[in-house]
Amino acid sequence: MSSFDVVMPNNNEQEFIDTAIALGYGEIVFLTSNSKYIAPKSDNILVKTAYLLKDPSEINPARKCFDYVFAPAERKFFESDVDYIIDSELSDRKDSFHYRNTFLNQVHAKLAKENGISIVFSFRNLLYSTVVIIGRMLQNAALVTKYRLQFCAFSMARKPCEMRSNTILAALLSVLGL
Repeated sequence: MSSFDVVMPNNNEQEFIDTAIALGYGEIVFLTSNSKYIAPKSDNILVKTAYLLKDPSEINPARKCFDYVFAPAERKFFESDVDYIIDSELSDRKDSFHYRNTFLNQVHAKLAKENGISIVFSFRNLLYSTVVIIGRMLQNAALVTKYRLQFCAFSMARKPCEMRSNTILAALLSVLGL
């Protein structure tokens, strides 16, 4: 389990830092799609940054400026050198009787394994989505187990009140069977 949480700030970085300290984190990662983002400094907690890609051509510039590179669950990113894939359970396609429609499938799982990409289970997606999301997360967890993929859970909070402790994120992974 990670000793840090990933959040998506909107000019509320200090509130996130305060909440992370209260939740017992030693590190916080600010995820942004702004290529010129500069994170605030803190004496009490290690602050790192991550970039959310829009296109694979942004990978090399992002690696120079950010600590981590995140990407949405699209084929072109599974084939790339990214650190984390997010939102794989947020497909807009209707589920079948036999399987859930997620962006993580056998082909993507093999690519993630080859490229050392971690699959992120987002607590925020669970909080604000329909009951279908838990089924999709369970299917993704089965693929993660089958292909022995790297995985983690982050709150992916947009507001400090959405952050969750490391214990709760570990419980999410436990419920998913990971």
